Amino acid sequence: MTMTDFKAEATRRANTRTDLSPTERRVLAGEIETTLRAAADAAEKAKAAAAVEAETAAERARIATVIRAGSSNGRPRQAARLALSTPISAEGAAAVLMTLPTDAAASPEALVVPTAIGTFGTQAAVTERRRIASILGHAEAEGRFPVAAALAVETALDLGQALAALTSAPKSEARKYPTLAERSAAAGSFGPLAGGADHMTRSQRVDAIWSKAVNDANASIGAVPAAPEARPVPLNPSMTEDEATALRGAGGLAGGALADLAKG
Repeated sequence: MTMTDFKAEATRRANTRTDLSPTERRVLAGEIETTLRAAADAAEKAKAAAAVEAETAAERARIATVIRAGSSNGRPRQAARLALSTPISAEGAAAVLMTLPTDAAASPEALVVPTAIGTFGTQAAVTERRRIASILGHAEAEGRFPVAAALAVETALDLGQALAALTSAPKSEARKYPTLAERSAAAGSFGPLAGGADHMTRSQRVDAIWSKAVNDANASIGAVPAAPEARPVPLNPSMTEDEATALRGAGGLAGGALADLAKG
């Protein structure tokens, strides 16, 4: 309703009081108008709050599904990085994550929760990502990632409330970082390369392996590989070696998500 509508409705209601004098009806009309405006303001605020809550819940659910997708293949912490840095879906994340080593085989840098989260989406979504990142990236979450993730994406607790619950949970055994051979074994087999690899340098073989892995991931979800860009994608200084290598050969949906992560 407009200001004129409020005034007209208030006057109409006041004029039904034939027992009042004209002056009393004008006073009553003013009171009714004030009440109508207050009710309308409250309704608008409730509507806006509901919209914010819906956007917050949707972003929390997206991040939760991405982390669950990562948990199913041993990469929950890298999944959290992707979810907080890009607007990737669980399906897209599953494809990208399969091109990376498992969390157990990944470098420490690959498991760090980014402090500079993606700024995509609504303000409510950005605020929710900051809340989740503050919990997952806190020092108390180290060794307690499953509990931290549950508190972050299955509740609306703020950092202080989450930490109160988190610190009461026991820490898992200190993580032992594997050797290069162990990491290679845990990363899985990507299958034979087309045309063989005997003629390739070591760097070319690495690029070819990652390119094949990403293309296979794209094919598994029906994505068509995109044409390579004429210029290289600028790398984020916080990107790990595995992520950077995957990005160089990436195309299609998986490559696009890694490109978003690279750009920060």
